[in-house]
Amino acid sequence: MRWLILALSAICLSTAAALSILLFAVSGSALSERSAGRAQYHDEDYGYVEPPRGARLPRSGAESPETDYSPGYPRWLEQEGNAAEDPEAGSSGSVSEGSASEMRAPAEALSIMEPPSPYSQVVDNASAGRFSEQGWDESAGKARYYGKDYSYVEPSRVGAPALFRVELPATDHYTVYARWPDLKGNNAATRFGVSTTSGIEWIKVDQRRDGGMWVRLGAYELEAGDHYAVQVSGYKAKGRVVADAVMVVRGTQVTPPETDNGVVAAGGRGQDVVQRARNHIGTPYIHSPPGSCEAHQAEDCSCHTSMVFGKWLDMADHPVEQWEYGREVEKSDLRPGDLVFFKEDGESNPISHVAIYSGTGNIIHASAYWGEVVERPMEHVSGYYGAKRLVGN
Repeated sequence: MRWLILALSAICLSTAAALSILLFAVSGSALSERSAGRAQYHDEDYGYVEPPRGARLPRSGAESPETDYSPGYPRWLEQEGNAAEDPEAGSSGSVSEGSASEMRAPAEALSIMEPPSPYSQVVDNASAGRFSEQGWDESAGKARYYGKDYSYVEPSRVGAPALFRVELPATDHYTVYARWPDLKGNNAATRFGVSTTSGIEWIKVDQRRDGGMWVRLGAYELEAGDHYAVQVSGYKAKGRVVADAVMVVRGTQVTPPETDNGVVAAGGRGQDVVQRARNHIGTPYIHSPPGSCEAHQAEDCSCHTSMVFGKWLDMADHPVEQWEYGREVEKSDLRPGDLVFFKEDGESNPISHVAIYSGTGNIIHASAYWGEVVERPMEHVSGYYGAKRLVGN
């Protein structure tokens, strides 16, 4: 009898040990899965950070745009003092703003596109009482710049930022543009700071590119008054940081006035394409067919591009056929005036949308989502396919 009890005890102990091992393995596997999930959002500086609610996470294997939320984004904003607000964004989320989506922009975002009364102001580095800098130099070389010269700071002489004083008639939404001369020795990560109603919002631009023209920095809610609304930072500069001129235009989608009378050396044809395209901003989006293609009256994406390029060539009014024009260029080599194409329904489907690249990641295009021709960040149209250069620029 004693032998039987000892035998049963041994069996029970073996079973318990086996169950413990099994439970440990299952728990370890589950923990590993949870850790793997969290590792996708791990930040080296801040550790695991939950992605902000509503953030668009990149698909596996997809290139994530620089302006998408990153794991350390909330804390980074606190450090930078960046308001991180896009008054045009509305609730578009991950909706493509090209031709394929059946969704439309929210009424609130549409209401601020055009102001109750037009207003714009240009401030140059030579504008009396409206430009302030300490330790910056002036130059009047052969590069394309605005006015009589431009200001700059070299890496070895990092100092206070250059400040542009702007008079704003009302607290409202404004589009901010900037320009700098086209010079290879410029800084690749110049920081423009815009003083919004929620604090300073910083925008990083590559001043080695898109020079000699008005470049859209973005749309912001700015406070009424006469104050320093835009600054250019030369902090830790690598390559000369340039402060040439800025322009503010009331509204988020208004054709900026042509203010190139004071520009030294005319821009290239790519800049001409962008200016022609901007003259169509606000034109109603009407898909053709069945609608008609009429400049400044009714335009879809390919109608818009064919009208803009009509000065130089007769181009078919169809995004697929427009891909046959020009020579292909890499995304990293985009220049203002290039055509950019999208397959919003997936790589295996035909090209659905075409737009004109306008610099610093922006495009001008007839958008079904916005219901008109707009200038917006290219990242808001999904399915980038490729780009073509049709004119010398």
